Amino acid sequence: MFRNVQALLTTIDTLRSPGGCPWDRKQTLVSAAHHLQEEAAEVLEAALGGDPAAVREELGDLLFMVCFVTRILSEELPTDLDEVARLGNEKLLRRHPHVFGDNPAADVSASQERWHQIKAEEKRSKGLDPDRESVLKDLPASQPPLRQAYRYQKDAARVGFDWPDLAGVWDKLREEEAELHAAAAAGDQTAIDHELGDILFAWANLARWLGVHPDLALRRANQRFRARFHAVEAAFGSDQAAMRAAGLAALEAAWQQAKRQLTRAIDGPTACDKTE
Repeated sequence: MFRNVQALLTTIDTLRSPGGCPWDRKQTLVSAAHHLQEEAAEVLEAALGGDPAAVREELGDLLFMVCFVTRILSEELPTDLDEVARLGNEKLLRRHPHVFGDNPAADVSASQERWHQIKAEEKRSKGLDPDRESVLKDLPASQPPLRQAYRYQKDAARVGFDWPDLAGVWDKLREEEAELHAAAAAGDQTAIDHELGDILFAWANLARWLGVHPDLALRRANQRFRARFHAVEAAFGSDQAAMRAAGLAALEAAWQQAKRQLTRAIDGPTACDKTE
């Protein structure tokens, strides 16, 4: 079962060895981790495209990068892929007592709360006090801002900093929209920037309440727009001059035709989108 994984590890050893590939040999832990992040993004893109074969191919690239980063790490710290897998598996077993122990969880909310409690216990065992730390998860700067907004609000809600019901979320959104309208009417660019940020933050919170990941929803919207606009371009023979000359009414008609004709394999949130 794992002979191909072993073959991959052997290939990576050759690439990193003297006489191996100059590009692979010059990679550092930081640069390799950056490439790993890019490969993970490509897995997501393939999954959103609804192409299982493409997902499998991209997973191969991602697995290579996981193994590659592990190989570079082993040059600084005694470790290997088996050790990384052992640590990961032990953490999963420890954080899922409702599955591998005798402490069942009734629903997703209960299992997530158990997960956070165990993480807190792990920190205490290291001499840290989780109750004295910020409840907001430290997120890398590379995290998309929309996802950051979603996670910050999700974390804040864990200690009760949240609206009591969905009505409050809608009211806040309307309040932010009114403030943005006022800023735009006044022509105050600084205020516009501020209020637009607030309204995007409020939209991310609404997505959380509705059980949707806002960044995934926006990715799907981008995919739909791209596919439909390409169809509009095709209707005009990809002639930009012809599109400009046709006018908005003709472009809108082509757009509506594209909407009727095109369907997406994945066009809405999946069960996996709602588990975080």
